[in-house]
Amino acid sequence: MVMNKVLFHTIFALGCLSMLAACGNDDITNDVDMHTVKVVSAKTSFDALGGTDSIIVEGDVKQAYAVASWAKAEAKGSLVTVTAEVNNDMQSRHTTVVIKTSDADSTVVAIDQLGPITQIDVPENLVLGDEANTVSYKVKSTFDIKVSSPDSWITAKYAKGVMTVSTTANNDGHLRRGKIVIESMAGKDTIKITQVDFDRDLLGSYYLQMDETDENKQPVTRRYAMKLVKQGKKLVLKLGTSGIAVPVTYDAETASLSIASNQQAGKYKDYFVGTIVGPSKNQLYFDSSVTISGAFFYSEKLATKAPELDGTVLTFGKTAVFVLGAFNSTKFSNDSYQGYLMLGTNVYLYKRKTTTASAKAFDNPAFELKK
Repeated sequence: MVMNKVLFHTIFALGCLSMLAACGNDDITNDVDMHTVKVVSAKTSFDALGGTDSIIVEGDVKQAYAVASWAKAEAKGSLVTVTAEVNNDMQSRHTTVVIKTSDADSTVVAIDQLGPITQIDVPENLVLGDEANTVSYKVKSTFDIKVSSPDSWITAKYAKGVMTVSTTANNDGHLRRGKIVIESMAGKDTIKITQVDFDRDLLGSYYLQMDETDENKQPVTRRYAMKLVKQGKKLVLKLGTSGIAVPVTYDAETASLSIASNQQAGKYKDYFVGTIVGPSKNQLYFDSSVTISGAFFYSEKLATKAPELDGTVLTFGKTAVFVLGAFNSTKFSNDSYQGYLMLGTNVYLYKRKTTTASAKAFDNPAFELKK
């Protein structure tokens, strides 16, 4: 789904004429006591580019002036022309024009000007396939924008209200992430680009690593052999040769994986195995709407340091908790909960190379039911 991404946007308040005291010092006019001049028409709202518009009153104007320096007023007969300069500030701004047909007859008209805006209908995280791609997005911007990318495989261009992003074919053997930078008078923003093929780059063998507590209640980091596979219409993480398969969900729009609570994952001895997850140890829930998630990324440093790994990584977060619970019923609740087989935080997935075999202990962990 393409979301409407507003990079820079300034909101201005209408109605300054009726709330002059709330619009800043530029909007307060103290030298006009009488408001007896009738305004026939007034066009006094400007965009950030400024320009000239008009006010028409009844009677010949003797004097007209704008309170703020960024606006100029000139009078000729009953016509007052108002010119606003370009607004390079992020904020909108407001002032007033004082119009006098005599020393005793006058009126005040509010002037509003928007700040600059840049709006592009593009996701904050753009995910494309491994093939060569070209995508385009409409741009609405007060000023011209500049788009660029520090990554050699990404080309970004802007012309005539359209931003075009192109990627070369990804033959690296793993997903890759990059970015494009968008700059305008209003500021700078970044769009993240991910190029990935799920079947080719993400399915396969992993280590699930997490921080647990050993039998002496001491912290220990453990690894488990996992395999991300399609099982019918479902996607699961199969735990070695244990027969346990943890249901997971892949989000193609963010290249991320999530695990939900209250998911059946198989059996261990006479127990039914189910998932329990939460943002921390004090926030674990049986509710299936509770999930932990993380986005895949690639670490060249890791691939170099650990030759058995291909560099593809996912983290669910340092405090996120993953539990494989044991239950005496398929209805998972506090009443049916008997203990846990796995409980850890700081959960990672590290993708293994296809030539890397896992150790037997990782493939078939010696589970013990813990309370």
